[in-house]
Order: sequence, then structure tokens, then C-alpha cells
Amino acid sequence: MRRGFGDEAREELARARWLALGASLSFSGMYVCVKLLSPGVSSFEALFARSTVGLCVCWFLLRRAGSAARWGSWKLNTARAVCGFLSIAGQFVALHEGACSLSTVAFLRHAAPVWMLLFVGPFLNEWPDRRAKLAVAIGVVGTLFALRPQGGETTWGLAVAVSAGFTAALALLSVRKLTATDHPLTVVAFFMAFVALVTTPVVVTRWLSHGIQWTQRDLGLLAATAVLGTLGQLLNTHAYRHGRAVAMAVTGLSEVVFTLLLAWTIAGDAVPPWTTFAGGGAILAAAWLATRPKPLPDAGA
Repeated sequence: MRRGFGDEAREELARARWLALGASLSFSGMYVCVKLLSPGVSSFEALFARSTVGLCVCWFLLRRAGSAARWGSWKLNTARAVCGFLSIAGQFVALHEGACSLSTVAFLRHAAPVWMLLFVGPFLNEWPDRRAKLAVAIGVVGTLFALRPQGGETTWGLAVAVSAGFTAALALLSVRKLTATDHPLTVVAFFMAFVALVTTPVVVTRWLSHGIQWTQRDLGLLAATAVLGTLGQLLNTHAYRHGRAVAMAVTGLSEVVFTLLLAWTIAGDAVPPWTTFAGGGAILAAAWLATRPKPLPDAGA
């Protein structure tokens, strides 16, 4: 009699898939908010607001979790925090100061699954099979169809966006390794504390020389950026605790679809062409393929 993958394993994969999709939706809203900030708000100020609010949220949740929230390797936490900071700062700078379009930054940032294919085996001992590689290929092609990166961006802005994709892959690999021993709350709290520590001197210096130039609208956008970014981090870290790294990275490509839809409905972008919807369908198909459980062989085989 043929046995299935196992109810427990299926539930874990399903949980990881929905967590990754929720994280993608949260991150999409965050990036749209960053794009809508006025020129008076620097990327470092946006990062400072996001990390400070996020740290307060994590501290509150950690107090409630108590001893259930474990701390592990501070070295790996630091490596994850550095890579995560370089990635998110690169994306914010490319969007806000580098004159890059939302679609271009999203496409280059979501080259992360390709980078991960190179490192996931030796780093995590999770050697991708043919289905995982096919899912990455479909996801990347779908992303290219959906976004069609625009011209006119600055060269240095594009370079920053490319580096953000590479460091994002390293950060996500570190998250996958950390969640084997650390509670997701501690991983996110460490990251938020690191970003707050790094950005505070830059922000204070800017305020002393130029003053705070935030409008009332900027305050609302920064608050939304912080809440959505923190929620996305928590959901994403939980997802990597339950699913394999490449599968979760491919599922994270759904962020592209959500970003385009939010940019269209909220930010006032033009109605997306048919290629956007075709590419979005390919991305979601890749996510389904990457997270679909494989049946076990027959017991008598």
C-alpha cells in the first residue's frame, strides 16, 4: 500500500508556505511605503524608525514568551544581522536615493534564490534536487516577465540593488541555520537591535545638522513601514524554521506580485500589462512546485 508524505510533514510544509506568503505581503507593503516617503526622509531614518519600533515589539513579545525564547550563537546572529542590514539598506538606498524603480529593485533583490542555489548545499547540507532548480528557473523567468526592469536608473543604484540580492541570500541562509537552535523572536530582536545601533549615530548627526524634516504624512508612512517590516521579519523567520531554504526563497518571490498590485492600487502606478499577470502566475506556480511535498516510495519497495 502506498504511503503518503505524512500528515505532520504536510502540515509543516503548508504552514511554511502560508508564513512565507504572509511575509511577502508584509514586505511588499513596507517597500511601497518607503517609495512614497518624501525626499526629506533619508533611508537611514527609515531604517532607524523600522528597527526601533520593531525592537520594542520584539521586546514585548519576548517578555511574554519568557524562557521559551532561546538565544544561541551570537556569531551567527551577528553575521545574519550584518548581511540583513546590508541587504535592506541597499534596497532602501536604491529605491529612495538611487532613482531605481520599484520593479527593478524588486527583481534584483529577488535574484536571492539563484545565489542560494550556489551556497545552500555546503552551508546547510540541503542539496537542491531537480525540482527545486526548476522552481528557481520558473520563478526567475516569471519575475522578469512580471517586472520588466525599466531604464533610466543610476548605475550606482543598480549596483547597490544587485549587491542587496546577494547579501539577502546570505542573510536568509543564516536565518535557516539559526532557526534550528534559536527562537524566531530572538533572531528578529537581535537583527532589529543591530540595525538600530548602526543607524542611530547617522540619524542623530543628520538631525543635528539638518533637523527633523518629517511631515505628518511621513510619520504615518514610517509607522506603517516599521509595523509591516517587523511583521514580515517574524513571519519569514518562522517560515524558514519549517521549510527548506530554497523552497522558502522561491515562495518569497510572491512578494513581486504583491508589490506590483499594491503599487498599482495604492501608489498610483499604471495598470500592469498582461506580462505582469503572466509572470505573476509563473511565480506562484514556482512557489507551489517548490513547497509541494514529494510522496514516499511504497513500503514494500
